[in-house]
Amino acid sequence: MRVNILLGAPGCGKGTAAKQLVQQFALIHLSTGDILRDAVSKGTEIGLRAKAIMAAGKLVDDDTVNGLVFARLQGETGDVLFDGYPRTLQQAEALGTFLSAQGIELGLVVDIDVPENVLEARVVGRRVCSNNGCGAIYHLQNMPPKAEGVCDKCGSPLKHRADDTSEAFRARMVEFNKTFQPMAAHYKAGTQYRRADGNRKPEQVFESLATLFKENA
Repeated sequence: MRVNILLGAPGCGKGTAAKQLVQQFALIHLSTGDILRDAVSKGTEIGLRAKAIMAAGKLVDDDTVNGLVFARLQGETGDVLFDGYPRTLQQAEALGTFLSAQGIELGLVVDIDVPENVLEARVVGRRVCSNNGCGAIYHLQNMPPKAEGVCDKCGSPLKHRADDTSEAFRARMVEFNKTFQPMAAHYKAGTQYRRADGNRKPEQVFESLATLFKENA
């Protein structure tokens, strides 16, 4: 069993790339959001704790996130791809300790690098399907819907999320960089770190990522 990690800022394309990599390389796709929702829906002890934290309007702390992730990892047997975890240096260090203790190998750690001005344009132009069961994502310039404001897949109206504005993005990036840079530096010191140029078309980004995974199979 190996644990692979995709790193990158909001809007870098981690989610899209992860879905493609999972299909091609038979990886188990794990995101903290999915793990959190699953634990809450199942009413596990740690899930209930996380639910109470979120209900109070607070961010779920590192120890709780780590507990959720480690519990999920213990139930998996195949190679894993993390999308959006770890987010902090503490999470990265705790994950390393857990993997060593469990005899699990750290695979690739790939940082999808995109300039902030490009990220901002991507985020501000993003539109998402209002049907939660669909969740299709569009971009006004790069991937517009066939009919303005309407999802191609299910016909539901598209929405512009409240946090997909320039002001919200810039505020989010300030907080993101505070935690991301120390965590990224932790992985850059290791032999498994790779950088991928994310300032290209999605298919080009995926091709470069697929090459990295093939070389490290």
